[in-house]
Amino acid sequence: MYYNVIVPLDGSELAERVLPHVVELMRGRKSRVHLLSIAPRGGPTAVDVRASSATADTLDEWSHLERELIEYLRTAAAQLESAAADVWLGVRFGRSADEILAFAHDVEADLIAMSTHGRSGIGRWVFGSVADRVLRGATCPVLLVRAGQSQHRTPYRRILVPLDGSETAEQILPYVKEIIGSPPTSAWNGVGHGRPSWDPPRMFLLTVLTTGLADRTLTLLTSYPPGLQLATTALQQAEVQLQTYLRSVAAALREHGAAVHVAIRRGLPADEILAYAADIDADLISMTTHGFSGPSRWVYGSVAGRVLQGADCPVFLVRPQFEQGEN
Repeated sequence: MYYNVIVPLDGSELAERVLPHVVELMRGRKSRVHLLSIAPRGGPTAVDVRASSATADTLDEWSHLERELIEYLRTAAAQLESAAADVWLGVRFGRSADEILAFAHDVEADLIAMSTHGRSGIGRWVFGSVADRVLRGATCPVLLVRAGQSQHRTPYRRILVPLDGSETAEQILPYVKEIIGSPPTSAWNGVGHGRPSWDPPRMFLLTVLTTGLADRTLTLLTSYPPGLQLATTALQQAEVQLQTYLRSVAAALREHGAAVHVAIRRGLPADEILAYAADIDADLISMTTHGFSGPSRWVYGSVAGRVLQGADCPVFLVRPQFEQGEN
C-alpha cells in the first residue's frame, strides 16, 4: 500500500498544500511518487520522466508548455526528497479528472493524494470539482486535503475512523493500519509486561446510533410513558450491541500496536462525525465512501460527502471493493 502514489498539481499554492501530507504517508516506505499536471488543451505528446533526469537538454526537446510544467513539477519534487524513494513527473493533455484517472490506471496507482481545489480558489467546493470526479471514478484510495482548511498538521497522531457495523465500512481498517505503521522492533523492550516504549498514533473508532425515525415521530412516541420506555430500551440495547462491536474491532487493532479509543454518539451520522472530530482534534478522518447504504448511493448527499465538505482535517476515502467499476 502507498508505494505508487499520484499527486495532481496545477501550479497553485492551494494544490500544493497536499505535499506535506504526502511526505507523512510516504515516510519510510520507499514509495514512488508521480507528480502530474494536466494541460487544458490538446497536445501531441504525454510526458513521463524521472525528476532526477529532467535536465535542461531533455527539456529543450519538448514544447514550451510542457517544458514549463515539467520545470514547475521538478521544483515541487524537491519537497518530497526526504520521503519518496523515486519521483516521476508527468504531463498530460485533456480534461483534468479524466486524465488523472487514466494516468492512475496506467501506472497502477494505489493512492491518489490531492487538494479539493486549486486555481479556482476557495469559491468552488467538492461538488462538481475535479476532486469530486476523481473520487467518483478512482479504484484506489483517495486522500483529499481541503485547501482552505484551518489544520495542516502532520504527522497524523489522532485518526478518526467512523464505522457503522458493516463489513463494507470495515474495508478502511487495513488502510488505517498501514497509515499508523508497525512498532519498531526496539519499541518492544520486554519491560512492563511487554508494553511498547514508543508513542503510537491514537485511533478513535466512532459509531453513530440513529433511531431510523423522523424527529416528529420520535417526539410523539416518547411523549407518553409506555412509548418512552419502549424507545429508551430499544436504544439502550442497540448501544450495548454497538459497544461490543467496537470493542472487538479495537481489540484487533491493539494487537497491531495501536492505541484505540471507542465512542458511540446519537444523531445524524455526518454531523456527529464532524462534531467528534472537532472534540478530539482529529488530524485525519479515514472512512469508506459508504457502508450499510450500499452501492446505490455515492458521494453526493451521502455521509462521506458531507463529512468531506465540513471536515477541518484531511479525509482519506476508500471506495468499497464490491462497487469497484461502478459509476
